[in-house]
Amino acid sequence: MSRFKIASVVLLAALCAPIALDAARAPDWKHEDIWLKNEQGQRITPTRNSADAYSPHRTCGTCHGYMTITSGTHFQQGFDEMKDGYAPKRPWVLSPGIFGKGGDPGTFTERVAAKKNTSARDMGLSTYDWIAAGGKGQAIALSAGNLHPGGGPLEYGRKEDGRRDLSKNLIQGEREKPLPLDGDYSSRHTPDGKSRFRESGVVEGDCLMCHLKGYRIDRRNDQLTRRNYRWAAAAGAGLGEIKGAVFTPVGPEASPEEESSTKGEWNFVRRPVVQYAWDNRKLFTSQGKFRGSALISKSVETDNCTQCHRPMDGQKSGTLYLPAGDLHLKAGLRCTDCHTLAGRTQTERLRHHIGKGWSPTSTARSDLDGAGMKTCTSCHLEGQYKPTRAGMPKEAKNPDNIHRSLFHKATFHFYLLHCSTCHASERKTRSVYLVDYSTGRPAWYSTDKAAQITRAEDMKQFTQELWQPWMDRHVRVKGDGERYVPAVPKVRQWFGEILSEGVVRPIGVEAVRKAAAGKKLSTTEVVTLKGEKVKQTTVATEEDIRIMIQALTFMGYRNVVFVADQLYEMKKNKVQGRPAPAQTRAVMFPIYHGNMPVSAKKTLGQKGKPDGCTDCHADNAPFFTKLKVRGVGKFLKDSYPTPKEPIAEPQMADWGLTGVPASE
Repeated sequence: MSRFKIASVVLLAALCAPIALDAARAPDWKHEDIWLKNEQGQRITPTRNSADAYSPHRTCGTCHGYMTITSGTHFQQGFDEMKDGYAPKRPWVLSPGIFGKGGDPGTFTERVAAKKNTSARDMGLSTYDWIAAGGKGQAIALSAGNLHPGGGPLEYGRKEDGRRDLSKNLIQGEREKPLPLDGDYSSRHTPDGKSRFRESGVVEGDCLMCHLKGYRIDRRNDQLTRRNYRWAAAAGAGLGEIKGAVFTPVGPEASPEEESSTKGEWNFVRRPVVQYAWDNRKLFTSQGKFRGSALISKSVETDNCTQCHRPMDGQKSGTLYLPAGDLHLKAGLRCTDCHTLAGRTQTERLRHHIGKGWSPTSTARSDLDGAGMKTCTSCHLEGQYKPTRAGMPKEAKNPDNIHRSLFHKATFHFYLLHCSTCHASERKTRSVYLVDYSTGRPAWYSTDKAAQITRAEDMKQFTQELWQPWMDRHVRVKGDGERYVPAVPKVRQWFGEILSEGVVRPIGVEAVRKAAAGKKLSTTEVVTLKGEKVKQTTVATEEDIRIMIQALTFMGYRNVVFVADQLYEMKKNKVQGRPAPAQTRAVMFPIYHGNMPVSAKKTLGQKGKPDGCTDCHADNAPFFTKLKVRGVGKFLKDSYPTPKEPIAEPQMADWGLTGVPASE
């Protein structure tokens, strides 16, 4: 062998050695202990910069591709596709994600303001205000920044056309003296109507939110409420206590939709500081390095995922991701075992695009629907399941034989039903069912007995009695056909204004609240989750509708309509109703988690033919006959708490059925 070849082999071996060593050491992987860094990239130590907020961008970005990682869907939330005029027929929609798509009652996110605005009346929340919406201990709110991991639109602003601008962060952009009513740099709440990113800082992509076991998102969100954006990451990671606040609300329990939440003390002079727990040797070394070797995890624990998804999916579908109500979690599976990083190469996976499921309401990066996902079929029927870590079940049992024995000659059902249709047939965790924004004071009512929800924390409580989901029929994957899937409807009522081509733009809750102030509207008595009876104002009668439409018209809104069981408008000084357009109808949130095994004896049809067939095909079986409220106000006034026809109709009416189909 020539010297050149020998040298080449030696060089190749030397280059490959680190890769081989990394592979061999993979089970014992540990992160290094690291210096925290501030926004300027300077070290934070017990003696230098010791009170500065740490910067995830500068700290983690020293070794990792921060900009690549934060290009993932969770960080962008539609920001990467955003622009003014994104949806010409629905001009308030600026992107397909929660940052830009919100605004329709029932979606649980407030509308984001366009970059350019000519009227404060037509604006949604500016970026500065959207970040603070939601937060620890608040009453129910249109959640926004409190469920966003930072980075993307919480760190960078927009160009004049509304597209993202990664050349400067929001602090730098604010210094360029933006125009009034700028969608990034204005504010409903600051004394001068301008953003204060210089004082508040930005919310950078928070790596520890996912990679630190025991991260406290409630502490992080408390800082967002106080407009301490740059300090939120340190609070969530538990690195120390934050002293001081840019904004101290007069009522810390107030919701952003309540006027009291805008009242408080603004502080633009004295900067908050961090009192790091330098003496805590579980957090820091004696030199002041963060103990990444002991605390930072390469994998992501289920609790890190559910700190955001539990309140969000609890509202949507009553899914709290608890082992007691989910056979997969009880068996030891984690979220990331099914929702893997999407990508065929390591470079693609580094972008942190996480495999999505299929939902008609989650439209950001729809091209990633199913990408890298493990599904019921792939694991249980196609033999693709394979344990990839310690603690995972050894196998995914094939249920084909038991299905065939229970449902002989009825296996065509499996082309019509999603697995969760039978395996998630009841819930013990509540969800939001009725959504009333008719007075500008959001009121939610639960899936169990329509009790009023007053606090976001109420969503984490178990119900006293089990309740059965509704059913929806939709095409999950194009070309896959229409299937039944359990779901929770968001039946809602709200005010809007008709734009061109009959599109209805929701009117913001602040404007509706002002219009309702001092008006004599219907009052009903409802029960809260705590069992207390309270008076609730709502819009339920034609007179209520007339009063509110006239008040909003007087405020300058045009072609005002009320959206409920019908679309109501004023014609010749009379209230008239007509069928509501598809855009305004109830939103259905499908249920894919919280499945139970047949052995639990809670699945539909678990008795097999013929007795099991009556679970769905009996004349009074909820699968077809479960009532769904059509008009929230009418229900509250005339039927509460028990729905009855014609205020409510059997859900099969949505499918064009007038009777329960007979079983075969």
